[in-house]
Amino acid sequence: MDSLEVLENKGYTSIAEADYEEGFLNGLLEGEAKGKAEGFLDGAFDKAREMAKAMLLDGLPIKQISFYSGLSEEEIKGL
Repeated sequence: MDSLEVLENKGYTSIAEADYEEGFLNGLLEGEAKGKAEGFLDGAFDKAREMAKAMLLDGLPIKQISFYSGLSEEEIKGL
């Protein structure tokens, strides 16, 4: 069985069609992974902001909050 027969058995009419679909699927997977990573980072940032707000309410110094939360002093002052 040659390459074209294998492709035809999988429903492709040409190598170009198979390559196009492979590229399309790889793009979808990369996009999904990127979206998940961005969502994770957004969630981590939101959690750091929540923690910093609680520390502010408890009266901790901004410098200390910045150290533990990873937020800048300017970000903390804006909460």
